[in-house]
Amino acid sequence: MSKENRINQYQSKYMIQFGFEAEMVRYRRNLVMERMDGIQPKVVVEVGCGSDLLYQHYLETHEAVDQWIVVEPGSEFYGIAADSGLPNLTAIQNFFEDSIEQLKACLPNPPDMIIISGVLHEVESPVKLIEAAKSIMDEHTVLHINVPNATSFHRRLAKSMGLIDNTKELSGRNVKFMHYHVFDSEALKQDIVSAGLTAIEGGGYFIKPFTHEQMESVAESVGAKVLDGLFLLGREMPELASEIYIEAKRVE
Repeated sequence: MSKENRINQYQSKYMIQFGFEAEMVRYRRNLVMERMDGIQPKVVVEVGCGSDLLYQHYLETHEAVDQWIVVEPGSEFYGIAADSGLPNLTAIQNFFEDSIEQLKACLPNPPDMIIISGVLHEVESPVKLIEAAKSIMDEHTVLHINVPNATSFHRRLAKSMGLIDNTKELSGRNVKFMHYHVFDSEALKQDIVSAGLTAIEGGGYFIKPFTHEQMESVAESVGAKVLDGLFLLGREMPELASEIYIEAKRVE
């Protein structure tokens, strides 16, 4: 299957799936904006935007950045970004690794931050994507990546129950949404190193005790305070967190 057909299929499935993923999108977004607060970027490149724009939420509590570039291959997601009217936003419809020359033409200087949020496990060659990001970085640029965690509590529970043989096994949900990989923190760091970058920060967020479907059925009854607590607990115990992140810079 071509990557164009693949993104079209993914896009149609993503647009109707949500459920508990809406909560994970919110907590993932909170994590990214928290990291942005520490970096204070003026120029941002975002790889993939989905249907719920990060920049739109960022503007609810922050001033507009000087430049925010979204690179999105999916026509529907691209349209959402392109038609958003958000200040200083440029949307490019293409696969990121095929957009480097166009990005360089848009960027007078290297970006302060590149965000690859919830994307790396969905691409066939993660190292090639990271190398593409490296090609527009300088020594000041911070690359932020977050992905689902192979050693999460709910994956360990599934292994203990005999539902999976190992925690890196693709789940039914992974297969449905055409994911290629399930990363643990060491595998994620190794891909960073293989691409010629140095990891400078990392961690986890949100401990998810059960599957998305099971969490959807209990989320309302346990309430927002419990969910917020699970988010913070994942920060304290990243090895059990549902998702992990890493930040990197150029070696030289």
